[in-house]
Amino acid sequence: MSAPLVILVIVTANWGLGWLALKSFIGRQMFIVAWHEKLFMSLALGISLIGWLAIILAEIGLFSILLLGSLWLIFALCFGVIVWWRQQHPNSPLQTQDEEGSTPRFAVLKLSFVPDWAEYLILGIWLIVAAWLFFRPHQYITGAADAGVYVNLGAEIAQNGRTLIKDDFLAELNPALYPAFLRPLDNPIAPAYIMPAFFVVGQPNGEITPQFYPLHPVWQAVAFGLAGDLAEGVQAELLLVGLWGLLGTLAVYFTVRQIAGWQTAVLALAGLSLNALQIWFSRYPVSETLSQYLLWTGLWSIGAWLNGRKPHHVWALLAGLALGHFFLARIDALFILPVLAILVIWLWLRSKPQPAMGWFLLPFTALVSHSLLHALTQSRPYFFDLFNFAMRLLVVNQLLAWIGTVLGIVILIILFRFRGQFGYLARYQRPFIVAVIAGLFLFTAYLWFIRSGMEPPPPRQDGYSTGLIPQVNHENLVRLGWYLSPLGIWLGIGGIALLMWHVDSQTAVLLAVNLVYAGIYLWNIRANPHQIYAMRRYVPSTMPLFIIGGAIVIGWLNTAPKRWLQGLTYLVALLWLGGFAWLARGFITQVDHPNIFPQLAQLSSQFEDDAIIIFNDPAPIGQGDILGTPLRFIFDHDVLTLRDVAQLDTVLFEQQLEKWQQAGKTVYWITVPNAPVWALDGWAVASINTYNIQTAALENVYVRRPTAVLTQTWQGQIGRLSPQE
Repeated sequence: MSAPLVILVIVTANWGLGWLALKSFIGRQMFIVAWHEKLFMSLALGISLIGWLAIILAEIGLFSILLLGSLWLIFALCFGVIVWWRQQHPNSPLQTQDEEGSTPRFAVLKLSFVPDWAEYLILGIWLIVAAWLFFRPHQYITGAADAGVYVNLGAEIAQNGRTLIKDDFLAELNPALYPAFLRPLDNPIAPAYIMPAFFVVGQPNGEITPQFYPLHPVWQAVAFGLAGDLAEGVQAELLLVGLWGLLGTLAVYFTVRQIAGWQTAVLALAGLSLNALQIWFSRYPVSETLSQYLLWTGLWSIGAWLNGRKPHHVWALLAGLALGHFFLARIDALFILPVLAILVIWLWLRSKPQPAMGWFLLPFTALVSHSLLHALTQSRPYFFDLFNFAMRLLVVNQLLAWIGTVLGIVILIILFRFRGQFGYLARYQRPFIVAVIAGLFLFTAYLWFIRSGMEPPPPRQDGYSTGLIPQVNHENLVRLGWYLSPLGIWLGIGGIALLMWHVDSQTAVLLAVNLVYAGIYLWNIRANPHQIYAMRRYVPSTMPLFIIGGAIVIGWLNTAPKRWLQGLTYLVALLWLGGFAWLARGFITQVDHPNIFPQLAQLSSQFEDDAIIIFNDPAPIGQGDILGTPLRFIFDHDVLTLRDVAQLDTVLFEQQLEKWQQAGKTVYWITVPNAPVWALDGWAVASINTYNIQTAALENVYVRRPTAVLTQTWQGQIGRLSPQE
């Protein structure tokens, strides 16, 4: 199956299942929603159900397209029977009603000369342009970087059916050889990795624990498995990120439409689609656009639910599923868990219960619990790496942790005792909002004008190599301005302040969640590798929030009674959108590594099926990682890298070579430039070929926006090991 057809099948299958589920849930109830919102809801429900099933299958080692397809069919039949039964046995008068959605409660852009039907024409045109922008994926299939690791992991899950990798080749390797062939790590759970992001935990022997949370690589496995062909499967994985980018942009659109009307939503849609970060990460196969889609679908749904849109239980269910899946897509979702806990407590304290509360809490709690269970059982090294600092604090300060827990319980008891009696606090709402807005402007001014001019701290040690990485947290907001423009930054802040001033049930959770992420990552981006790569932190939440804020301000200006202020709206909108387009130059046309797969396939074809490939490459991040990862996880060869020749026990290594030879294995020795000289007396290396892989990618820089496209070359000599006569 071709890669574009795979994407079409994924969309159609999930939409169909979601539509049946939606019809099952709503029956004949009132449904206040536009038809294109209903389409989007159906697709989101289907993606949630199938995504969860696929993760469970992969975790228990039973993932396959055949089994997943069978479960899809079973669910579709069950929902179909429910829909048929409801139609045959109506228990209430017909109440179905399609409308244009709830009336926005915010004074926003309204161009009276533009008819409402133009919304659908604009969306149709946008869909064509967005497909061209987003479905031109960067061909990241090499290892040693997150993007390529995701693609390789997706292929591994599709071909072997599990997230935890059982590597028989590694299991048979003498553990005494690990110091020479594995890279040691400062992680007590996983003391080494065989390749970057593929941790070796030690027990059970031969088990490899991959980095990252499972949702994105499992969906990539679905795409790979549907293709049924190696080349098309990899391309389908790469195209999938474009689908998430398109759906993430639409999720932001529907969120703004609900808050501020379709015309302001179109403005936000245009701004987001033209933004360099949105374009880049809709082509770059990491989890950011999937996370964006889940987060904004959840925020849109939770706003509709809290605002009373009908049917309440469907909005609550979709909010719980989307936000719950967000916790299975990225580990830093835990940052917003307190915000959502406060929401639940607030709903609990209200004198009037929120309708359909259980429909939100049940799936959300189950999915968050699932994410934590996955962290403890199948992503422990990754979880430990990111949260070991917090864990160490708790270990050192156990008394404080216990005191905090007891105080939290006491506060909850007090709140429960006086629940429903906090109405008098409403009189302090306006002064509180004024204080928060003042703090927002002061924090932004500090980051933009003061902190960006400070001397940065000294470079820190890279965790994987011997290099140093500049620490540039002092200019995080300015760096975001490289892609949003100064006008985009300050219009965004103005719009966020405006939303705060008019905060209501539709926007409260949206603001709280996104301001938590913006505050954390604008203060400390937590990683400062290559500049464009580091900006991924802003794609799910912060960057869309600033663009929404800009659209809100422009819409608000258009409502001014003065005609000249209304005219100013169009000028500001043109400058705002023009700034995005100008700063996206180069990012729109550039596709990284466009010719890499055929070259890797040609390299793989030089090895026999039962080959053992050993890279002689001591570099901290070298060809054994970059090329060895796809050779192992996509092309299914057994691959090792001799990382530290000083740690090599030559006697044991010769014994291992003899064992492989007796098993009928062919051992290939790849020598890269500047590698140590072969020095095993009993074995000879017979040179059989060379390789020269050339490709091009956007430059890797730290302290400015990347612009240049550079050639990348990997060369080496392929030899065959055999015992000397």
